Amino acid sequence: MKSLVNGAVKFSKLWMLALMCVLFLGVGIKVEAAPGQVTGVKQEADATYGVGLSWNGVPDVASYSIEWCEDLTFMGTSYGKKDNITQNIGTITGLTSGKTYYARVTAVAADGTLGQSSQAIQVVTTPSSVVQGLKQTKAENKKVSLSWNQAEGANLYDVGYRKAGTQDKLKYITTDKTACAISGAADVKYEVYVYAMRTCDTGYVASVEKPTGMYMSTLPKKITKVKMVESGSDTNPQAGIVVFSWNASKAADGYEIEISSNNGKKILKKTITAKQFEASRGFMEVNSSKLKNTQFMRIKVKGYTQVGKSKKTGPASNIYYFAKCPNNIKNAPVNNSDLAAGVKVSWSKMTGANNYTVYISTSSNGGWKKAGTTKGTSLVIKKCGGSTLRTGVTYYYKVVANKKVKGKTYSSDKAWYKRFSYIMRTYYY
Repeated sequence: MKSLVNGAVKFSKLWMLALMCVLFLGVGIKVEAAPGQVTGVKQEADATYGVGLSWNGVPDVASYSIEWCEDLTFMGTSYGKKDNITQNIGTITGLTSGKTYYARVTAVAADGTLGQSSQAIQVVTTPSSVVQGLKQTKAENKKVSLSWNQAEGANLYDVGYRKAGTQDKLKYITTDKTACAISGAADVKYEVYVYAMRTCDTGYVASVEKPTGMYMSTLPKKITKVKMVESGSDTNPQAGIVVFSWNASKAADGYEIEISSNNGKKILKKTITAKQFEASRGFMEVNSSKLKNTQFMRIKVKGYTQVGKSKKTGPASNIYYFAKCPNNIKNAPVNNSDLAAGVKVSWSKMTGANNYTVYISTSSNGGWKKAGTTKGTSLVIKKCGGSTLRTGVTYYYKVVANKKVKGKTYSSDKAWYKRFSYIMRTYYY
């Protein structure tokens, strides 16, 4: 009896196997093989609310599906899925800006059979806000330091910079901090731009298109070629006005001048912005009643870089000595009845002057001849150049005070005489 039962069981198994062969082979029903695993998934593009992906195509598949989620488990409220993608590229939309997501791709056969999902990769969306609060925090001889506020959704920043006013290619510093320093040359003003970005472990970087920018400067160089251009007003050489010039600094946001007396006592301090200095064609006018004609004075100039509310100055220029034209310049004949005795030119003493030089000419526009140099406050003039003074001629004269410091001679204002000279008439001598 047992052998009959065993035989029936074996017959039943054979019958079922034969039936399956008929069903699946005999009538042409085909089982689809599962698609291969998708490889080479990578992020190709980014936007504020989406990303673009590409991957290696899998042969003989009908479509692909993309899944994404903030959690690697692909579960939770941030989970999403996109089906029926017929190419090996795809986009994900509806994401949150400045976020990191996980994404994976699965191949799908024509009958809906799913392949093994790709390895999940991180993808990032573009931060929604630009950098705020950009400022220079320090100025050094060959370095500028800067900082900014954390941008929402950013975990990386590109700092681009180049010399201001040039079309040089931007150089970049990439940092995950909200501060950095730019090292370069001395006396340089930079254009600085900061881009908010987000990156992930694949190395892909999503960057805002619009940077935040401003000018930043190193400390200015030592100011050179300081000089007095002219003094006084158009009608009064004693007016408290002096005009200076110097070589501009490329880095300076402005300049600070300090004027002292002949013995070094501070008289005044003033500033001028670089824009004002440039607008005045490289001149600075100082107007103060403290600028007297009674002494030589000294000036030194420093360039400054504006860092926040503070002015950070570079090295001071060499001291430049200057003086307006001497006071009380006048002339009178030595002998009213004899011009051959000469004409006496006199003036008031100027503190700090070592000597005075008197010049004479028959024209106010030039042709000046040196009449003589004296340590006193007067000089008798008998000749103009090689010719004796003649009756009935108008002569022009000027007095220049001189000061010698360490082998260098500084002179009082000569420019005023180009506009107005003192006149000596000999018509009645």
